[in-house]
Amino acid sequence: VYHCRRGVSDDKEVRLAQILLCLEAAQKNSSKITPDCVAEMSDHRKLLMEDYKLSPEILTGCQDDITKFCGNIDSGSKTIHCLMDHARPKRKKRVSLVCERAIEQLVKVADVGEDWRVDPVLRNACKPVVDVACRDTEGGDARVMSCLMEKLSTNFMTKDCEQALLQIQYFVSRDFKLDPQLYRHCREDAVKLCHAKKAWADVTTDQMDPERGPLVLTCLHRYAYHATPEMHLRPECFHEVKRVMRQRAISVDLIPEVEDECIDDLANFCHDKTGRGEEMQCLQDNMDKVQKKCLQAVINFTEEEAGHVELNPVIMFACRSAMERHCDAIIKSGTDEGEMMECLISHKNDPDMREDVKCRAAVEHFQIISLKNYHFTYKFKEACKSFVTRFCPVSNTKYEVVACLSERMRNDTIRGQRHTIPKDCRQQVRNQLYQQRENIDYDPRLKSVCRNEIERFCYEIPNSGGQVLECLQREAEHLSPPCRHALFSVRRSELMDSATDYTLINTCREMLHQYCPRVDQSSALQCLKVHREESLFDPKCHLVVVNRMIEQNLDYRFNPQLQDACRINIAGYCTDIVAGAKQDEELNGKVVDCLKQKFREGKLTQECRTQMTQVLREQALNYKLNPLLQNLCQKEIEVLCRPTDEIEDHGEVEDCLKKAFLNQQIIRKECRIEVATLIQEAKADIHVDPLLQQACTADLLRYCSTVQSGDGRQLRCLQTILIDKSEALEENCRDKLLQRIDMFKNAAPLVAAPENLSDLYTQVSSSPAKKFFFIAFLTFVGFIFIFGLFCGRATRRTIAMKNK
Repeated sequence: VYHCRRGVSDDKEVRLAQILLCLEAAQKNSSKITPDCVAEMSDHRKLLMEDYKLSPEILTGCQDDITKFCGNIDSGSKTIHCLMDHARPKRKKRVSLVCERAIEQLVKVADVGEDWRVDPVLRNACKPVVDVACRDTEGGDARVMSCLMEKLSTNFMTKDCEQALLQIQYFVSRDFKLDPQLYRHCREDAVKLCHAKKAWADVTTDQMDPERGPLVLTCLHRYAYHATPEMHLRPECFHEVKRVMRQRAISVDLIPEVEDECIDDLANFCHDKTGRGEEMQCLQDNMDKVQKKCLQAVINFTEEEAGHVELNPVIMFACRSAMERHCDAIIKSGTDEGEMMECLISHKNDPDMREDVKCRAAVEHFQIISLKNYHFTYKFKEACKSFVTRFCPVSNTKYEVVACLSERMRNDTIRGQRHTIPKDCRQQVRNQLYQQRENIDYDPRLKSVCRNEIERFCYEIPNSGGQVLECLQREAEHLSPPCRHALFSVRRSELMDSATDYTLINTCREMLHQYCPRVDQSSALQCLKVHREESLFDPKCHLVVVNRMIEQNLDYRFNPQLQDACRINIAGYCTDIVAGAKQDEELNGKVVDCLKQKFREGKLTQECRTQMTQVLREQALNYKLNPLLQNLCQKEIEVLCRPTDEIEDHGEVEDCLKKAFLNQQIIRKECRIEVATLIQEAKADIHVDPLLQQACTADLLRYCSTVQSGDGRQLRCLQTILIDKSEALEENCRDKLLQRIDMFKNAAPLVAAPENLSDLYTQVSSSPAKKFFFIAFLTFVGFIFIFGLFCGRATRRTIAMKNK
């Protein structure tokens, strides 16, 4: 006490406050104080909170404010809380700055944050809560205060207790020294890293406050997850910082770095948001409307929230049991760094979480918020931020950033060059694309341009589960050009990388586990295509796989294997089609048809030939995979060859059309030419005719096993056997082979090179590139016309010169 008497004021009341502050500082700094002195200090602190008249700063600094705001209150302790309430920025009419400083000084002198019993209003309001919810918590050292903070917005908390508690915590949150546990464990780190004062209180100097110095807690939180290990907080301080940040995230009032910048926006947009974490959610929802200074504060906090889910009180409250069930390893590790949010997102469609409506809604809300800025997805930000700066400097939203990076990844794959984006970032981009496909709300561009189509065709379909995307694909023929173009980009991304195809991965999860356990998910479709005819294959997965195969055959750009294998041949033989293609419109099988022609002529590279054999074989087994055949022979299929299986016809339709061609039942010329083309393709390679190959499997093994496939060699081998000793072939093979030979004879004239202008006209008019030929012809005629005019004038001038 003798030490604390030095340098104090002559005013008795002021002197008592200064001595009390000095003693409390000595106690906080681990100096030894007798129990009697501690008891006396506690009594004096209670007196200060019971009667504001014992605080000269309040009497002189708040006299006008007491009359203005609290004149009808008799109790001295209630008057103090009335002033506290009117000091909060949310109040349109607030106490003066001098009065606010006086209240801060009182809270510090009385050290209300250390013992809840010091404040009679808090004690009376919260005793019922403490008796039930915190009865096992030892008093003092802010332990009960911490317990009460944990019970906010629970069934234990009462309205009066919450109000009184938040009024105290508003001031405690603005000075880290007023939380005893935080101060004790973090004092050294605060002094070292955040330039905090060494003394808890010093009567000779002004202490820092929020308006005159740095916010120490915010600084400590930044160092809690610093990239440099040497700059990390000590473990005991780290845990205290996490506790305090978690408790204070419940209300913007307790986050001064946000509230001070957003007070006007809170009044404009969030005045009716009073629940746990609702104010922050409201600010996040209105980021496009708030003022610039508020926007930056919300961005900073949301970025922290994304990496540390404990700062999101809505998710912490709604998803506590889900986190314990699915993410227990992350809880036990004590570190988050975006892993908890990633875990919740990955499990949100599990049966138990589908029933947990509140948790699922909270997770999905944060997913939507994260679309506004890629920094709001912690692991994506950490893996890709340097590449975003390098390759996507003009991209603003996370959607734009993901689209930019995925396009670069796709271009690297198409060109066959080394990836410019590393594996960790590529995986994070895939994760984001996968999430986009799950819910139409996560793809703002597609949702915007297809709004009318969604309302028209998909109005009864839920937004989640990838169902709206599938609905739009089913209605592709009826979509507007902007919607169709946006859908093209989505489908191209999915078919180039199956890991981003939400519907395929989720519908076929068991089949992937059974048939493709070691296959990377990016190649999932390729593996499932191979096994789709297995007897135990799931019908729902089978339907999705077939639909993806149909989509792949619409455009060679949807088939990464074909695109890679036939890159040279496409550049050499199909340049005109590719040059005329629009970036975001299907080619409807035109490039594949171009490659088919070169396949029949035997001009493809071996790698491309192998891929084309696979494509043609699949088309032979399912006519829906052949868009040209569907288009040119639609009426014939409906009348003559309607399939018995709507999903896969197992070659039934193509074989029917071939027989109809042989029997001259196909009337329309364009269909007849297309079927003749199919017949000639089988002549080039027996594997393209799966029904003939199946019928002759045994004979191929017996007589032609040493004959290399391709260029019709195996078929010629069978024909030789048929001529030399036809009885050696099995009956089914012999009958099929004779039928095919008859088809080849009838098809050859239609597919042969044109011998006259009539044949040329027929082939050009039925070609998928007929527009190109027409434009080329007109250009040629125009060139001759202009050249003729020029030559005519030159000739006339020459004749005129000679006549002279």
